Amino acid sequence: MAEVAISFTVEKLGSMLVHKVAFLQGVAKEVKWLKEELQRMQCFLKDAEEKQGNDELIRKWISDIRDVAQDAEDVIETFILKVDAPRRRSRGLLETCACLPDHVYHLDMVGEEIESIRSRLKNISKGCDRYGIQSLGERTMTTMTSSEGVQWRRQLSHWQKDKDVVGLEADVESVLHNIVFTKRKGLVIGSIVGMGGIGKSTLARIVYNNDTVVNQFERRAWVCISSEFSPKEIIKEVVLQLLEPSEDKLKVLEIMERSPLEHLKSMVHERLQGKPYFIILDDVWESAHWQSLTSAFPNEEDKTSILLLTTRKLSVTKDDQIYAHKIKTLNREKSWELFLKKAFTGNNGQCPEELKATARDILQKCNGLPLAITVMGGLLKKHGQSKDEWTKVLKGMNSHLKTGESSVSHIMELSYHDLPPQLKSCFLCLGFFKEDATIRAEKLIQVWIAQGLIPPKEDKDETMEEIARDYLDELINRNMIQVKDTTKDDRVKNCLIHDFLHDLAITKAKEEIRLEILRDEGGGSQSSQKSRHRVIYCGTETPVFSSQKNNHIRSLFFHGHGNNIFGGSTVWKNFQLLRVLDFENAGLEFLPDAIGEIVGLRYLGLRNNDIKELPSSFSRLKNLQVLDISLNFSMEVPNIIWKMISLRHLYMSRITCQASPKVDYLKNLQTLTYIPTPRWTREHTTRMTSLRKLGLELDEKSDIINLFDSLAMLANLLCLNLRWYGNHDILFEDGLRKLPCLTQLKLQGKMTELPTVGNFPPNLSHLSLIHTALDKDPMPVLEKLPKLVYLKLDGAFTGEQMTITRDGLPKLNVLSLRELIKLRKIRVGARGMSDLRRLEIHRCPHLDNLPGELEFMEQLGELKMIELIQ
Repeated sequence: MAEVAISFTVEKLGSMLVHKVAFLQGVAKEVKWLKEELQRMQCFLKDAEEKQGNDELIRKWISDIRDVAQDAEDVIETFILKVDAPRRRSRGLLETCACLPDHVYHLDMVGEEIESIRSRLKNISKGCDRYGIQSLGERTMTTMTSSEGVQWRRQLSHWQKDKDVVGLEADVESVLHNIVFTKRKGLVIGSIVGMGGIGKSTLARIVYNNDTVVNQFERRAWVCISSEFSPKEIIKEVVLQLLEPSEDKLKVLEIMERSPLEHLKSMVHERLQGKPYFIILDDVWESAHWQSLTSAFPNEEDKTSILLLTTRKLSVTKDDQIYAHKIKTLNREKSWELFLKKAFTGNNGQCPEELKATARDILQKCNGLPLAITVMGGLLKKHGQSKDEWTKVLKGMNSHLKTGESSVSHIMELSYHDLPPQLKSCFLCLGFFKEDATIRAEKLIQVWIAQGLIPPKEDKDETMEEIARDYLDELINRNMIQVKDTTKDDRVKNCLIHDFLHDLAITKAKEEIRLEILRDEGGGSQSSQKSRHRVIYCGTETPVFSSQKNNHIRSLFFHGHGNNIFGGSTVWKNFQLLRVLDFENAGLEFLPDAIGEIVGLRYLGLRNNDIKELPSSFSRLKNLQVLDISLNFSMEVPNIIWKMISLRHLYMSRITCQASPKVDYLKNLQTLTYIPTPRWTREHTTRMTSLRKLGLELDEKSDIINLFDSLAMLANLLCLNLRWYGNHDILFEDGLRKLPCLTQLKLQGKMTELPTVGNFPPNLSHLSLIHTALDKDPMPVLEKLPKLVYLKLDGAFTGEQMTITRDGLPKLNVLSLRELIKLRKIRVGARGMSDLRRLEIHRCPHLDNLPGELEFMEQLGELKMIELIQ
């Protein structure tokens, strides 16, 4: 599949023609031709991919067009970097004139390379006729093929009962109770949601065949929607399932073939009118799909009828559903039970003792996914009970999963193939992260942007980060990514990816974007000449840094600690196209100056190392968008940050610097955490129009009045984190009220008293007080903040009782109480916290009981208590 590579290159060339036109003078016409020719070739790709099968020639054709697309991107981007570098260094007319010969040379070189690519594209174009590959626009109904070879694997006749169903008892009860047997009248819509292979259809099938369901509903039908949505075919299938015994099926079929869609819908409507019915729409991919069918289903107020959907996306029925049941993976015991049923049907369902350890290792890899367990059980059953064979299966699990007619990875690909090209590219980046890793959503988004996967918007009101958040949310809705936890404003904070989906991301990334993974496995790993993205599990030595093999690398991720990460200092000059370099948790103590040679770098991750000093050569990283040097405590930072003019996010922790960093030069900076206040000046605020999140470290010498006068000039500042250490108190007086746009505030450090109500930001909605150790109850102040929806008190109060008076905290949705060691009572007056939805209490060991008012809080849906003695 070359769709990702070509779509990305077309998008990239188009963006260059708009945003880099000054650098492309002399070759703009050729670049435009490349873009248009690749767009034309896109029309042939789908047909080629459907026809490739076992045809080696067509597969080679697809590989060739992918190579050309990626080479074209490399040629143009290399040219821009070489032209851009001297322009950035030039200081006057003489220097500019001196650069002209180089510019002409690079212009000639890129012209020759584009001509070579043009010739390759012409040869590829000839292959379309040679192999019978047609443009999508030219295809007729007779030549169009469907994905039947893929779809059939997902379909199991709904009336067939699975004898080996395990672990769905509670799910069945929940769906029956919350969707089927409600007392509501009219059309009740519900959904079963979960990732591919988790058992959505199995659960729906059990409900569909439930004896009470069969007896209660006079009409039942089950149709599979699938990704290739055809409303007419779906409605025809419903009609056939609703036929009366006396009807002539062939005659009805003949009528339906001549009928338009609306008439077919009326045929369904007539057969359901006046009767309670139960319809399952299995495997719904888009909300528009099922919504376009609803006019066929009567909604009668005196009867209860059910429309039950199964879907991978939570958003598919978000506007109409009364209940969405999210199905979970099997626990360890149920996984083992299912595995025994699938792998040992001829051995009384028992696993021999000598195979148990290997079996459990294999089962752990399945992560409770029923489809994965089923496939592996069937695979192992074919190998008999040979320990050697089972060990081979364990070692080569990924390759085994890719083969065979019921391959889990093949079924997982359904979710991947349904993604639009831009989401495919984003999904492939998940292969850069370690298996089972907790992935910071913020980091994932920044990697996407650094790779150029998020198109810049002309509308300045929407940032690339916000667009990327939408992409992330869509992948979550499609169950390609799992949410681990959220931020206080309910955005995704950390996420996970299931092992099988992670394997799929790696497999597809190797195919589509030339991902290479190097590990130290005894004999070492061989580096590829043309790899574009490289993941290194540290311990791998010299093959990583073979200089002639780094020219195409766009991403370089290091996992684990290594003894020889850097190799020779001259190696880094060869990473001229590198955009993402990640050393997070790599145990680094120093950085080579040569990294400053990677002038195209966009993302540099150095979090959680032991680096003592940032090299001054980093001042040449003019394209750097993200610099994460947090959790490198007491790092010496030279006064070079201001030269990184493209920075959007800068993360630091307790840095030391000889002079105030001129961060006000960074007009694109959105995030800045944490900077010591002695190094923060009023001048910092004059040009930082994009800053949204700021973290400051205060000390006893901090001038609070002048500090907040300067912060008041940051018109777009939404989030402010202030922290300080030691026993000195910080008094904010009236400083906070000077920040009218601020909505999120975190105060971390000892305080004698809170500011008064009028001295808090007027639009404050989220407040965290961390280790403030207040002696007085903070609630008399906090309960009067009119827009507060989130409140976290972590080690914030040393007293025994907190009181929320009548109508206090009227908008509060979330209250989190942590480490309030002496707290014994919480009193809540009438209608206090009336909109509370979540209450979390962690490590409050002397809290005697919960306030009785909780039982009258109608919105309260979640109560979490951890490590309570009482």
